[in-house]
Amino acid sequence: MELRHLRYFVAVAQELNFTRAAEKLHTSQPSLSSQIRDLEQSVGVALLERDKRKVALTAAGECFLNDARSILAQSEQAKMRARRAMIADDHLGIGFVPSAEVNLLPKVLPLLRLARPDTTIELVSVVTTEQEEKLRNGELDVGLMRQPVHSPDIEYVEVFHEPLVVVMPAGHPLASETRISPQQLDGVDFISTDPAYSGALSEIVERWFIGQALKPRVVQAATNILVTMNLVGMGLGVSIIPGYMESFNTGQVVFRPLEGKAPTIALLMAWKRDNPNPVLEEFIAIVKARTGCG
Repeated sequence: MELRHLRYFVAVAQELNFTRAAEKLHTSQPSLSSQIRDLEQSVGVALLERDKRKVALTAAGECFLNDARSILAQSEQAKMRARRAMIADDHLGIGFVPSAEVNLLPKVLPLLRLARPDTTIELVSVVTTEQEEKLRNGELDVGLMRQPVHSPDIEYVEVFHEPLVVVMPAGHPLASETRISPQQLDGVDFISTDPAYSGALSEIVERWFIGQALKPRVVQAATNILVTMNLVGMGLGVSIIPGYMESFNTGQVVFRPLEGKAPTIALLMAWKRDNPNPVLEEFIAIVKARTGCG
């Protein structure tokens, strides 16, 4: 059994059609059918049921498909790690959320360029909920992200805390206020952020509302902060988001600080403990020196 057998099988399982799978794999249908027969002979059971009208997975095929996908994914990760190891001395992969793009990277990347002029810096915009896994499997060297961090393999420091502010449509009745009291948000139409994408933001805002004994009316859950701003700009409601987003304001919304002690959200710098990349060590030192964190 070879990896190509697994690729062919996964393609057929996805399409449930030998003709379409062959086109997708850029091979002929007879050749594909032959490879699948070889695979079934190697495994020792039928993986597919096929007749002139349809192709379907057997129970064994369903089980085998999950393992085949996992093996193919692991092989791709192994290739990526090997390539990254070869160029580790002059490459740094940085994952970031928008806050880091605005508030941190412009301050530290010029310093890294001065220290490492020949280093290839790969910047990847990645939501918080995906960064931890990319750090663990070697796709990223360092992540600029939000809480939570679950894996004991990941080390992190809090780079800074930023206050959350109210964002509302430019024509909203509260837009004339210079500051928004918590009580003014009770019962308002509210755009929340989906915790599957936003990391700790959703929990922080929800906890603040509970602490203030407020009950906004959630009318929509947005998958990222830019979507949140767009929904607010459409007049669907107000939201509470980090203040850096004012840098992306197109004029359809206004930002107002909260009265009293406003909730804050931390930006983390995270990395895998056993990552030997010397550029990573230098980047961490630059960020700590520039921000005073850690």
